[in-house]
Amino acid sequence: MTIFACLVCGMPLTGDLAETALSDEPSEQAANDHGVPVTRVRPGRFAVDPEPFGPPYVPATDDPRVHVSDGPRGTILVNPHDVHGLGPHPDPSRRNGCCRLDGLDGPNLVCRGCGSEVATEQSDCWVSWHDLRLQPAAVTASRRAR
Repeated sequence: MTIFACLVCGMPLTGDLAETALSDEPSEQAANDHGVPVTRVRPGRFAVDPEPFGPPYVPATDDPRVHVSDGPRGTILVNPHDVHGLGPHPDPSRRNGCCRLDGLDGPNLVCRGCGSEVATEQSDCWVSWHDLRLQPAAVTASRRAR
């Protein structure tokens, strides 16, 4: 089991979570009726994404007109219901989206203990998943035996 905490102030950001493989399948059987994307991570679990996520965006090698993420690798996906101690980023330009947060402008959630940027939520109506990603350079992981 693992608890994630803010690297700067040590405030716990999750309860005990067990690692699982990252899946492109939703953790719920169907999208909910309110247009809210479903999450890929079941409650009580986390998954590490080896691919880059978020800014900066760079031209793709096969088509320079297309930009792809060159952000941090190893972001930690958690179920949005498993986090606590987070608040909205004070910079409104980080909280863009149509209906909810699109997560394209960098971390949009901060630690309530110290204000450090610790996570990015993607939950807007046009995204495929409701992902909440902890920034690997902003959190610590404390592993505990089951």
